[in-house]
Amino acid sequence: MYRGSSRSINMQHFMRRSLLNQLLSVYLLFVAAVLIGGLVVNAVIEQQLTASVQASDEALAQEIATQTSLQLQGAENAVVELGNLVGKASSQEEIESIFQTFQKTRSDAGQVFWLDPLGYVRICSPCQNDTIVAEYEPQSVIYQVLNPQSREPVVEVGLGITANAPFDESVIIGYGVHVDGNIHKSLAGIVVASLSLSNLSIPLTNVVNVQKQQGRKLDISIIDERGELIATPDEHRFLYTVLNVLPGADQALQGLPVSRVGVGVDGQEWLFSSVPVPATGWAVVVQRPVSEALAVVAQFHLWLLVAALLFTIGGLFFWLLLLGKVINPLHLLAVRYQSLPDPKRTDSVQATTLALRADEVGGLARSLDRLEQDGLRKLGELHTLLETSNEVVQSLEPHSVVRKIIQEARRLVDVQAAAVLIPDERGVLHVLESDGHSRRYDQRLALPSENVSSAPVLALRDGKPIQKLLSPEKGASFSYDDGFRSVLAIPIISRHAGGVVLLVHRTEPHPFNQNEIDLLLTFANYATLAWEHAVLYERSDERLREIAHENEQLYQQASEEKHKLEAIMGSMSDGLVLTGVDGEILYTNVGARIIAGVASDSLERQHISILYQALHENAVNPQECEKLLASIESGNTVEPVIEMSRNGRTYSIHLRTFDVGDEAGAAIGRGLLLRDVTRERELDEFKTTLLAAVGHELRTPLAAIKGHASTLLQKDISWSLDDQHHFLQTISSEADRLAQLVSNLLDLSRQEAGLLLLNRAPVRLQDLVNRVLTRLKRPGATFVASFDDDLPLVDIDSARIEVVIHNLVANALVYGNGEVRITAHAHDECVVVSVADNGPGIADDELSHVFERFYRARYGRQQHSGGTGLGLTICRAFVEAHGMTIWAQSSEGGTTISFSLPCASPEIEIVTGELPAIQHSAESRS
Repeated sequence: MYRGSSRSINMQHFMRRSLLNQLLSVYLLFVAAVLIGGLVVNAVIEQQLTASVQASDEALAQEIATQTSLQLQGAENAVVELGNLVGKASSQEEIESIFQTFQKTRSDAGQVFWLDPLGYVRICSPCQNDTIVAEYEPQSVIYQVLNPQSREPVVEVGLGITANAPFDESVIIGYGVHVDGNIHKSLAGIVVASLSLSNLSIPLTNVVNVQKQQGRKLDISIIDERGELIATPDEHRFLYTVLNVLPGADQALQGLPVSRVGVGVDGQEWLFSSVPVPATGWAVVVQRPVSEALAVVAQFHLWLLVAALLFTIGGLFFWLLLLGKVINPLHLLAVRYQSLPDPKRTDSVQATTLALRADEVGGLARSLDRLEQDGLRKLGELHTLLETSNEVVQSLEPHSVVRKIIQEARRLVDVQAAAVLIPDERGVLHVLESDGHSRRYDQRLALPSENVSSAPVLALRDGKPIQKLLSPEKGASFSYDDGFRSVLAIPIISRHAGGVVLLVHRTEPHPFNQNEIDLLLTFANYATLAWEHAVLYERSDERLREIAHENEQLYQQASEEKHKLEAIMGSMSDGLVLTGVDGEILYTNVGARIIAGVASDSLERQHISILYQALHENAVNPQECEKLLASIESGNTVEPVIEMSRNGRTYSIHLRTFDVGDEAGAAIGRGLLLRDVTRERELDEFKTTLLAAVGHELRTPLAAIKGHASTLLQKDISWSLDDQHHFLQTISSEADRLAQLVSNLLDLSRQEAGLLLLNRAPVRLQDLVNRVLTRLKRPGATFVASFDDDLPLVDIDSARIEVVIHNLVANALVYGNGEVRITAHAHDECVVVSVADNGPGIADDELSHVFERFYRARYGRQQHSGGTGLGLTICRAFVEAHGMTIWAQSSEGGTTISFSLPCASPEIEIVTGELPAIQHSAESRS
């Protein structure tokens, strides 16, 4: 336990080096964090300050751009209004009067010209010579006005010149005046007005002068799309090309506001803020020196540098103070108390001096000294405790362990009796073993859990030591009767073996001190382990018997679960095949054998290739099936669908493989699921066909509605009332067609669900047929109608049957050669109606499918005729809703579709008046 002198010196160097390194590392990390934080704060604040300055300049530039745009737009509108007034004038004097009035009302207007369509000046104001006819310059203004596509005023910056009247730099606005103010008529002349660039620069000059009065340097420029200066406080620089000396101006001309720092013409750095002028293609550039604009940023940098310097000096002073007042004293204390004291060692003067200090270091020195003294005392107690603990854990029989606990407890502390109490199943404490008590105490002591005045009960309930002084005033007890006056209860609580209480008694009425309680409590921890080991060892045999019984029950449950699982898999309609890692079939259910079409005993313990061979033999496309099965055998994660044919029917079988692994994830086999998806594929095909057919039928009317509506909405074309009525009629008819398509689908769905309601009434069939033929009458079509003279009335829903006749006649017109025959005769309480065409007819193999949904005969598909394939399906639905039948016959001379209708009772009166209005859409032959 004692260290040599060399070991002590090495320890001293290590402690000093470790402590210094740690403190220095923390200090350097702190300094680094502060510096990084300062740099981040500097960057953020600098960015914010710079952004604020840029935003201020951009706002000023944006305000000037807005004012300039409004001024230019006002001038353009004024020139347009001037042109309209000139176009209405009837004499030259009236035009000159209009020009003079315009110049009086527009203070920014310069010269005003009236040019003929060839660009020659006819009238100018003011003008030196009224009789001179001169060609106007620049000609580019004339060319732009003469452009047929130009409908707006033309704006150009430059020098407007005539042969006798040049004028200064200005914004030239030209506008073409047409005869009678109609842009579709010939050009009557051109009005040209100029706005002086000096007037355009006045707002800029005012802003710059205000800034100069405040001691600030500022320059503002407006440039046109060619990069020429058109507005500036310096009038001598008008029309100079300055795009190369204004950084960012090119981007502003492209419509992007930008701020950047660049070198000005004086060689200094300037902050340039450029924004576009709305609707002109111009740009406004505000510039100021960087030294003035970003002065606040430089001042912030100076303050930040001063703060960093003060921080560095303060940190160095703090480090020196910490080293002298804390680090060195801590190092001295670490060397002094790094090991237990040597009896021959004497305390150093420095350590004694540190203990006299009134601060935390002095308190630490005094605490270490007390801790050293307590450690020597505790070592002696620990030695005794280890000896007693070794004695306790030597036995594994519970009663022997308890007796050892009692003996060693009496040896640790000065007590005259000791006992161990254990609770029964009701929670009542009884004596398990005792030493120094009477027989009466051992046999009759019973402490229920409700006895909260008992020290053992409280100790076991609260899990902490409880001591009491016994006296007659506190009630009679067995311990007091045996002559004991002081009791201490120590709980021994085991999570696995239950809790017991160690009870020690003294004959003298003196409480146990804290040292004795701690010593017994530490001993109780060792005793808890010994008690737990002994009880668990005793219970191990019983637990082994219970485990054997549980294993037997688990085996029986596993067997039952296995039988249940086999029953479930056997009752599955889907096929299930399980194989080993070598491909040997271990299990197949009934569904797999039925789908594959093999016997039950032909697959067990066979290779999976036998099953694949059975699938291959029944496949519709053996080559494709072979490729798919080969892909499955190679381990690819594909889920193919194989078409199989059996007993005259085609089936779609979906195959899915999966790996079977154990609890560790290791592969122990593979599984194959075979699922009949024939019905699902039929439903998918039906939905696809429905969407394709209905989508095709929706596109045509929607395209017509969209086209005619867009045509009506065009503002540059005026349509006559007849054209508008034709367009609206087309939109209405196409919308009715869409509504009828949706109505047919809904009626078909209602009929299939048995929910189609009929409004039946007696009707003359001749009137119904005539209405349909009148509606379908077209050039080149021949209708032949033949009815019996005594044809009775029919009891029908006239709207539904009209749809039937309409669809059949429309089909006959589409697929026939122009001639349609309609016949009707009475037959057995009903009327049979036939519609025949003279077309190519329908093939025998297709005749039975014509009434199916979405079915279209080959001739119809070859002719690319429209339709959803629902026409005859709807006919069949409406006829069958009346309780009648419909059928089709075909030959080389044409196709005849007949249907029957119920006759009305003779006593029922015929329905008169208009039949319900109904919209029809000819469907393609199904």
